[in-house]
Amino acid sequence: MSLGNDKTRIKPVSEKVEEPDHALKSYLDTLLLEIETIPRESVAVKEPPPVADIKVEETQISEQKLEQSTQTQQQQDSALPEWVENEFQVLLFKVNGITMGIPLNAMKGILNYSGEASQLPGQPAWSLGVIVNRDEKVVVIDSARLLMPERLTSDTQIKPQQLLLIGEGDRALAVDTICNTMSVVKEDVRWRNGIHNKPWYAGIIIEELSVLLDVDGVLQLLAA
Repeated sequence: MSLGNDKTRIKPVSEKVEEPDHALKSYLDTLLLEIETIPRESVAVKEPPPVADIKVEETQISEQKLEQSTQTQQQQDSALPEWVENEFQVLLFKVNGITMGIPLNAMKGILNYSGEASQLPGQPAWSLGVIVNRDEKVVVIDSARLLMPERLTSDTQIKPQQLLLIGEGDRALAVDTICNTMSVVKEDVRWRNGIHNKPWYAGIIIEELSVLLDVDGVLQLLAA
């Protein structure tokens, strides 16, 4: 089904996100370690000035702190993906046991998936084939194989149940199941800092311990 002006809308799902197991925590810890921690700013301690100049010195230090705080915030904001707003809606879903989130404004719709798709020769390993949606061809993406091949084994792979349409609606991420939607403010996310070796990885939603996707990065990975 499509989002926006289409008549069919996403139905809320009440299923709660399950607590991550040890393997999941280990995987998330690995991602977190790849984020550079932003250093805390500090103000050098100076020798106490003459009594008459204390207020002037305190004012100067306060102004320095404010300027440093402003610069730090500007640096953090400049490192955020372009699509980040102060508050945005995220759809949570699971792929191979990992809870992930995708901004709703980056999606074109959701489809149920039976597991059937037309196979085409010469397709990359992450392609599950092609389906037709509203007379348009859609490439079905094996999300687990594309995003986390290091965690994929024959024992852990789960049959996907839904497809998340992205790009121009001609790409679909196959996901295990849809969980729920939530409102997120940018302070709720521990964002990646600068260039990351996983372009699809925007950061981690701290409260849910879920990986937030950068759809532009996903499309970049598909085009590589």
